[in-house]
This record gives sequence, C-alpha cells and structure tokens, in this order.
Amino acid sequence: MDRKSIIKIIALMVTAFGIGIDFTGALMLVPAIESSFDADITSTQWVLNIYALFFAMTMVAGGRLGDMYGHRRMMIIGLSIFLFASILCFVSPGLDYLIGARALQGIGAGCVWPCTLAFGATKVAKEEHRALVMGLILAGVTTGNVFGPMISGAVVNLGDWRLFFLANVVFSCVSMATAILLMERETEHKKGEHIDFAGMGILSLAVLLLLYGLDVGADWGWTSLPLILLFFVSAVLFFLFPRVEKRVKEPLLLPQLMQNREFLITLGLNMFNVSAAFVGLLYFPQYMQKVLGWSVFQSALGLAPLTVLLAVGSIVSGTLYNDFGPKRLLFWGYVCSTLGAASVVVMPASAGYLQILPGMALIGLGATLTVGPSGTAAVCAVKPERAGLVGGLSFMTHLVYGAISVACATAVMYVSSLQSLKTGLAAADIDMSDTDQKAINGGTLTTESAKAVMQKLSSDEIEKVKSAITAAFDTGMNMAFVFATFSVAVGIILALMLDEKKLHKIEE
Repeated sequence: MDRKSIIKIIALMVTAFGIGIDFTGALMLVPAIESSFDADITSTQWVLNIYALFFAMTMVAGGRLGDMYGHRRMMIIGLSIFLFASILCFVSPGLDYLIGARALQGIGAGCVWPCTLAFGATKVAKEEHRALVMGLILAGVTTGNVFGPMISGAVVNLGDWRLFFLANVVFSCVSMATAILLMERETEHKKGEHIDFAGMGILSLAVLLLLYGLDVGADWGWTSLPLILLFFVSAVLFFLFPRVEKRVKEPLLLPQLMQNREFLITLGLNMFNVSAAFVGLLYFPQYMQKVLGWSVFQSALGLAPLTVLLAVGSIVSGTLYNDFGPKRLLFWGYVCSTLGAASVVVMPASAGYLQILPGMALIGLGATLTVGPSGTAAVCAVKPERAGLVGGLSFMTHLVYGAISVACATAVMYVSSLQSLKTGLAAADIDMSDTDQKAINGGTLTTESAKAVMQKLSSDEIEKVKSAITAAFDTGMNMAFVFATFSVAVGIILALMLDEKKLHKIEE
C-alpha cells in the first residue's frame, strides 16, 4: 500500500474516532447534565436516544446521497452539520436545546459514517486491501468508544461538561481539513437513485412517538387517555410502514427481503444484541457515580471492561466468524449477554463495583460474539448487489432498537426506583410529598430541585434519605436489567432458529 493511501486511511480513522467518542462520551455526562439543567433520567436519556435515532434514520439516506452526489462531498456536508451541532451543544441554554442539537449531530454523523466507509472501500483501498481498510476504519470508531468516556471524565473534572463538545469541534475541523485536502473529487456518480423519504419519515415518527410515550408515561399516568392515544398513533404508523414500503420505488425494506426467513432472523439478531450493551452504557456509569461515589473519570476507567471488549470485538469478529460460523458465535454470544445482564440483577448490592463487573465483562464478550457476526450473517442472507442496502439496514435496526431498549428500561427503572424510594422513606418514618420524592428519585442530589428538598430535612433525616435513594437506584437499575435480560434472551431463540445452510444460499 502506497504512502498516499496510508495517509488517507489515517484521515478516515480520525473521522471515525470522532464519531466514536461522541457516542460513548456523551453517556458519561448524564449526571452532570441532570445537575446543570435540573432534570431527571427520563429526560436526560434523550441525550443518547435522539442521537441514536437520527443517526440511524439518516444513515441510509446519507449513503444513497453519497452515491448520487459524491462521498467526499457528503462527508464534508455531514461534518459541517456535525461541527455546527457540536457548537450548539456547547452553548445549550437548556435541556430541550441540547436534545435538539444532539438530533442535529445524529443527522451529521448519519451522513458522514456511510460515506466514510464507502470512500475507504472504493477510493482508497484496492481489492486485496479492502478488508484491512474496513477493519482499520472500524478500529478508529471503536477506539473512540473507549476513549470517549475518558475525555468526558477529564472535562468534567475541569469543571464543565460542555467542554466535551469542544472535542467534537476539534475532530470535526481536522476531519474536514483532511477531506478537503486529501480526498480527491469524484467525477462519476450513480444515476437514477431514489431515497425512501416516506418510509424513513413514517418509521422515525413511529419510533419517536413511542420513545416520547415511554418518557412521559410516569408523569401522565400509564392508563391516561393522552398516553394511550400516543401509543395508538405510534402503533398505526408502525402498521402503515410496510404498506407504504410496497408502494415506493426503492424502499428501505424490499418485499423480497420480508419473505426471506433467514434474513428476518438475522435482522432480529442485529436488534436484540444491543439491548444489554446500551442499557449498560447508560446505567453502569451512573451506578459508579451515584451509588459508589466515583468521579466521572474514575467511572470512565471502571467502564473499561465493557468498552475495551466492544472495541476488541470489532477487530476479531471477522476471524471468529470464518473459524466458527455464525450460529455458534451468535448462540454463545447471546448466552453471555443474557448471563451478564442477569448477573447485575442477582449480585448483592453490598458487593459494590463487583456487582456490575461480571455483567460488564459478559455483556462485552457477548457483544464481541454477536454484533459483527449478526451484520455479516444478514449480508450473507441476500444477493451480493443488496449487500450495501442490507448492511445499512442492519445497523439502522441495531441503533433504533437500542434507543427503544433504553427508553423501555428507563421507564421500568424510574417506576421501580420511585416505588422503592416510597417504601424506604416510609420505613425510615420520613413524610415527603410525591413531588419531592420525584425530585430526588434517580440519585442526583445536585439539581436545584433536589437541593431544595434536602434543605427541608434534618441532618439525621438526610442520611436516611440518602440511604433510601441509593437503595432505590439499585432497585431501579436491577429492574432495568431484568428487562434487558429478557430482551437479549430472545436472541438465544433466534440463534437456534438460524439455518446456516440456507443462510449461504443466495435468495432468489
């Protein structure tokens, strides 16, 4: 490989690294954001969910636009959007503003990521080097996943979580400069490409309404008429989506794919493997900060058993796939993830960090055995000319279900922890209004609302309330992982249903 190609690969790896740090790094900021904007976990979860949703829904369109107008051009446009959104995150005056900026970041990343992969595969790598180049780009993003939490910890220790988004600005500027200076303009583009905006719009709105309903359910009441109507509209949109797909010229879901049993199984295997990992990435850092009292940087280091395994998995999964085949890898990977999620529930709270350490290791190992192989298996289930579409669709499904899992787990966590808090306060003979209980539920006592509640209490009552809050958070987190356990366990069944012989027979 010549020097010019190596420099381009390094530039693409830097771009991938910037996307990687943004995803995991932002999760470490949740407690700090709660304090800054006087919010609870049901609201701050959107910092992850809205980014994942818009990233996922933009990615297919971003890839298609790159084919139509040039991958270099779309990379630069996407990086410009990402850069602008990062500045908006930095100056956010409120949580709603930050969530909107994160959505815009997701759109930018959704344009950049598929074009980064496509440019590396078609304009940098020769045929014999393509697998190596793809592996290096993926190594860039997974390395970013490892270092993202550490960057978050460092900036919070400096006193302001907003500084994290300045790191995004730096990497975006570097990536834009390298794209402009090092990447040659493309002169030939695909003609006659169409983008399924109708399908993307309907699916995005259906998921968004579902996530919003899970967010406000505890406040509105799970049996309230407005919430039931919200879920009904979401269900109608999910019902309409495949029917709309039958009418558009180039749908996200081709009718032939929906009739392919092995493809549907592999698509499911792409979905359920993310549940435990996403829930873990959200709640493990909070547990270390809110229950164990660790700093953000300490919790970033404590998260390493999960993030490092996720990074290593992306590098070694290809070799494992060739050596063992998808069925065995996916089955044992899902078994590991299920046991990991379950271990968080059954390990005693008195174990401290050891309560979550086995879970992190097993979930990380499970992700190593499932994330890459499930995507490869999906591509193997279709004709070669549909590989690009299916690859994007698999990753989109992966992120969308991850967002839904986080929303479901958070709804379960909030209700469970609030009930546990009520019980704990009653046992301590402390009378507190429902409004005050909601203000301190979730374990962040540095918000203005929580401080106002704690100021009403005597020193003896404060210690009792802190104990009740800690126990409540642990109970809520355990219930979130009960949901994750059942969700991931579905993958064990799907892995057993997968027929490897049919998988490698190209669908007609």
